[in-house]
Amino acid sequence: MVVCDLRDNTFYATIHLRTGDRQLPVDARPSDAIALALRPQSPIFVEDAVIEGAQTAENDKESTDVGRLRKWLEGLTEEELGKYKM
Repeated sequence: MVVCDLRDNTFYATIHLRTGDRQLPVDARPSDAIALALRPQSPIFVEDAVIEGAQTAENDKESTDVGRLRKWLEGLTEEELGKYKM
C-alpha cells in the first residue's frame, strides 16, 4: 500500500495486489488502504513528495485533510491497528 499523492489537500493511495506472477494496482482512499494493509501486516509506504507536501500544508495551517488524517490515526485503538512492529 502506498500513499502516492496529495492534491488539493486530499491524499490518494494505491493498493498493490499480487496474484501469482501478476501485480494489480488499485486506487483506494488512504483510510481504506491503511485498514486493509494492517490486517495482513503488509507494509505501508508514503511517497517522499507526499510527506513534503503534507509538511508544507501543515506549516501553512491551511490543510484540514492533514489534520483530519492525523486525528483519525491518533484515535485508532490497538485493536484497529493490530499488533505490528515498526
